[in-house]
Amino acid sequence: MGVDLERWRQMVVELRTVGLISASGRGNDRDNAAAPEFPAKQEFQPDNICAHEELREMLMSAMKTLPERYQKVVVLYYTNDLTMKEIGGLLGINESRVSQIHKIALEKMAVVLQSAGIHSSGAF
Repeated sequence: MGVDLERWRQMVVELRTVGLISASGRGNDRDNAAAPEFPAKQEFQPDNICAHEELREMLMSAMKTLPERYQKVVVLYYTNDLTMKEIGGLLGINESRVSQIHKIALEKMAVVLQSAGIHSSGAF
């Protein structure tokens, strides 16, 4: 580490005096003091987690209104990250037809979501 032995020993002694604080508890002398805050990353904040889950449930509900083949295209494209060409190979159709199915599926899902009052993902 590039530290001589004497400096290392001094650092160890100094670090022994460093105390840890509890995020949930406070000492008796500071009972009225506010608890320390430890902000979470935005994706881990409870309201964002809830909104993400709500959007996911609405998307799943909209997916269920699609014919099975359309559902399969959407899942393969967005969940399995397959290309249109790869999906076409799996389903036995050409890439152009996969693209058409994908477009129609998204349009149908948009209608379902709009009827539920969702006009953009910015609502979440």
